[in-house]
Amino acid sequence: MKKALVLTGGGSRGSFQIGVWKYLAQQNWKPDIICGTSVGAINAVGIGSGMDVSKLIRLWTTHNRRKMYRLNLLPFLAYLFSSKPIKPLLDTRPLQSAIAKYVDFKTLHKSETKVVISAVNIHTGKPSFFENLQIELEHVLASSAMPILFPWHKIGGVPHWDGGIMANTPLLPALEFGAQEIIVVQLSPVSHTPQPFPKTFAGTGEHVLEQFLAGSYQSTLLAKQHTDMPLPPLTEEYRKKYSNKKGTSTQPNIITLAPSKMLGFKSLINFSLPQARALIEEGYKTAHMQLKPFI
Repeated sequence: MKKALVLTGGGSRGSFQIGVWKYLAQQNWKPDIICGTSVGAINAVGIGSGMDVSKLIRLWTTHNRRKMYRLNLLPFLAYLFSSKPIKPLLDTRPLQSAIAKYVDFKTLHKSETKVVISAVNIHTGKPSFFENLQIELEHVLASSAMPILFPWHKIGGVPHWDGGIMANTPLLPALEFGAQEIIVVQLSPVSHTPQPFPKTFAGTGEHVLEQFLAGSYQSTLLAKQHTDMPLPPLTEEYRKKYSNKKGTSTQPNIITLAPSKMLGFKSLINFSLPQARALIEEGYKTAHMQLKPFI
């Protein structure tokens, strides 16, 4: 049975995914394919290039905001109120250096685990998917380039930015690969568990953003007539609903993990040690609680 790990975008909330991966690694659960977008792409290439859990945790817990990006406020405001091309709010050269330092792209190119990351072609507005042999530093930076906040990057001379704009949950490559056991790690509980109606302006804005980011996942499930269900063993009701004439499941077994509560806008660019540690711990506990019966 082919296994897939799907890592969504969500800025500095991505440390939650490392907690999940820590549990999966302890259980010796090895994916045949890892699909990632935005920060999920950074984590995907990290795992795919052979970084062990301790090194991934060290990456997330030793690099604070100043080691990931620098505020570029005055140039941003100067260009914002002029007709000149906009300058991004954040200088991400520290992030670029960190990725270049930690990720072994040569090992990634040779990895037996297929890695697929996405970015959006700014000219066409369509998602682009890149695999192991294609992926270099610029592909990872493009996939994680949040518009306006981060600078876009050229791939083959064509400008690209954050893959989360069109495919924040890159489930489709895992389905096309033929994966039958898929673990999706989201970075928001929206579309994962019911949420209370937002009562404030800020709460409404956050809710809309999270629903937008979850849209590609729900659209793919609807288009493929799939649903995210528990991993095997399957319930009898599930077998009857999704079995073919031979009695085997016609859809993959998909389980979605996510933080237990809304984290707020600030959490998207909060590379602080307290948040990183808290989300790594929550990711591990969530995976242990939800996956223990199956893995």
